[in-house]
Amino acid sequence: MTGQFFVRWTEFWFTPSPISSLRNVRRGLCLVAAVYFASALADVDTWLTRGAPASSSNLATFFRTAELTGDARWMVSPLFIWDAVCGESPLGESALVYRLYLLVGIALAIFAAAGDRLAGWNAPKKLAAFGTGSGPTVLLWIWFVGWANRVVLLAGTVEPVLSLSLAAVAIAPAGRVTAGRVTAAADAAGGSGAGPISWRATLASRLLSVQATFIALITTATLLASPVWWNGTGAYALVAPAEDRFLNVIGTFFETPLVYELLTALIVCMLPIGVFLAWQPATRKIGVWIMIVWSGFVGLLSANLLYAVTLGIIATTIGALESHRTPAGVIGAKSLDDGSTATKV
Repeated sequence: MTGQFFVRWTEFWFTPSPISSLRNVRRGLCLVAAVYFASALADVDTWLTRGAPASSSNLATFFRTAELTGDARWMVSPLFIWDAVCGESPLGESALVYRLYLLVGIALAIFAAAGDRLAGWNAPKKLAAFGTGSGPTVLLWIWFVGWANRVVLLAGTVEPVLSLSLAAVAIAPAGRVTAGRVTAAADAAGGSGAGPISWRATLASRLLSVQATFIALITTATLLASPVWWNGTGAYALVAPAEDRFLNVIGTFFETPLVYELLTALIVCMLPIGVFLAWQPATRKIGVWIMIVWSGFVGLLSANLLYAVTLGIIATTIGALESHRTPAGVIGAKSLDDGSTATKV
C-alpha cells in the first residue's frame, strides 16, 4: 500500500508532460505582471518618492516605531538597498529611479512572455537560447518580488498570488517555437506533436493547480465566515467602495434584493463546485470555466481585476495533465538529467 501511494504521488508531481502545456499560462501571467508594473507608474510620485507616505525613510520610521524591524528585514528589495546607499542625494527615493525599475519590469515581462518565439524571429542564438529556458521568468519573479516588498504597505490581493504563480511557472522551461510551431528537433525528441516533455513542466503545473485549489478553498471558507454572505448582501458589499469600483449599481436592477441575494449565493457556491468539477477528468472543462467565470465576475464587482485574472489563468492548470500521463520508465533517466527530453544541440 505504501509503495503504491509513493508511486502515485511521484507520478502526480513528476511524470514528464509536454512543455507546451504551460506556454499560454506563462504568457498570461507575464502579461498580468506587465500590466501590474504599468499600472504602478502613475502612483510613484503620490506614494513612494521622498516625503511621500510610503517613502523608504517613512517606512523605516514606521517599522522602528511599531517594533517591526525584525519582520522588516525579510522584506528585501533592490529599491530599499538603492535608497539606503544613495541616502539624501537626488537619486535616493527618486521618482525617476522607481519609474525606471517599473519600465525594466515591463520589459522583462514582455521578454519572458515572448522568449520562446525568439528563434523564429531570427534573434541572436544566445538570446534565443536564453528565452527558451526558465531564466527570463526567474528574473521576472525576482524583479516582481522586489517591487512587491517595496510597496508592502500598499500591496493588495494580487501580489501574493501573482508572485507565487510566477515562482511556480519559472520552474518549467519555456521551450522553443519557430514559425508558430514547435521545432522539428523538439518534436523528434518528444516523440509526439506536443513537442518536448519535462518533469519540470509537470511540477510547475501541479504547483499552480494546487495553489488555485487552496485559494478557492480558503476564499470559500473566508466567505462563509462573514455574516454578509449568509444574509444575502455579500454581492452588494463587493461594489460598496465607491472610489475603486468599476460598476456603478446605484439605481439599477442590481439593488433589487432578489438579484443581489441570488448573486451572493452563486458567488459562494460556484468556486467550490468549480474546483470539484475541475479535478474530475470527465467534467474538467466545465469546472475550469466555472472558476474563470467566477474570477471575472468577482474581479469586476470588487475591482480586484488583476487578482481575478491571475486566479483565472492558474485555474486552467487544474487536472490538465491527466491526459498526458506517461509512465516514467518510458521516458527513462534522460528526462531527469536537465528536466527535459529535448535533444541537446
